[in-house]
Amino acid sequence: MFGVWKRKSATPDVTLYTKPDCPLCEEAKAYLDELHQSLPFNLIVTDIQSDPKLMERYGTRIPLVIVNGREVIGYPPEKKWVKIAIKAGPRLDMR
Repeated sequence: MFGVWKRKSATPDVTLYTKPDCPLCEEAKAYLDELHQSLPFNLIVTDIQSDPKLMERYGTRIPLVIVNGREVIGYPPEKKWVKIAIKAGPRLDMR
């Protein structure tokens, strides 16, 4: 089976999974806000408590950062890997 190669947008999508009263989540959000000053990306902040499926899947694994559909390694995600993932910019992705 052959897939379709699709070029990713030059501006990466960064999703931060979080929930209220989470100090690590607040720290991750502050770091992403800081990075956004020098790196272009689309930030989507998602409260996992808004969806029971997200709560079940990520309840104990937040904050979680996903860049262009790929989870950034580390818990909590390491700042250097978040920055590297965002800087990677456009890439080819098999869909």
